[in-house]
Amino acid sequence: MESQLLWLLVFLILLVVLIAISELLHRKFKFKPEQSRKFLHVSGGLMCLLFPSIFTSHWWLLILATIAFIILLITYRRKMLPSVHQTKRYSLGSVLFPIPVYLCFAFAEWQHNSLFYYISLLAIADTSAEIGGNLWGHLTKRFFGGQKTLAGTLCFLFTSLIVCFIWLNVVSLFPVQEALKIIFIISVSTAITETITLHGWDNLSVPAVAVVMLWVFL
Repeated sequence: MESQLLWLLVFLILLVVLIAISELLHRKFKFKPEQSRKFLHVSGGLMCLLFPSIFTSHWWLLILATIAFIILLITYRRKMLPSVHQTKRYSLGSVLFPIPVYLCFAFAEWQHNSLFYYISLLAIADTSAEIGGNLWGHLTKRFFGGQKTLAGTLCFLFTSLIVCFIWLNVVSLFPVQEALKIIFIISVSTAITETITLHGWDNLSVPAVAVVMLWVFL
């Protein structure tokens, strides 16, 4: 229990450090909010990959996720941390992020299969969609008043295919034929979900769809 508590404190400190770095990048080095937020999104997602190998119970992650959610909610409502919360359009994505992390961890623990946790953390795919949309969105079809673009969807799909392939085929050693079918269905369904979900709620809807699709096949 003492080691678990120690790890909890370590990750809380690490979270604060990552937020501080994001704010530093924005204020000191003039990173745009989209860029500093991407840094926190990706670095936070990579940090989350460590949880299954460290925490022995979802209760510890519940504490961590709750504290993170409260911090993000308070700073969002008080218009603090523009490096994290400031967006061109209304979005709750930065506040919602801790919720699917905990829910997917709890579901993976219930199923005794950490793959349900890893496959649902498509933070890199989500970030690639935003980058692709910003770079090439003006060249492709736009949806929902320009909030989503075909370029962003295709970038999400491509990245999701790679992420799913790594976890299903390389790490979990699924048979190639079976893995390719699951990879394709999860990637396409999550890409569509990311495209039609607005205001940052894709941070909840994408992991939910990924978990459901994987659960159906397993």
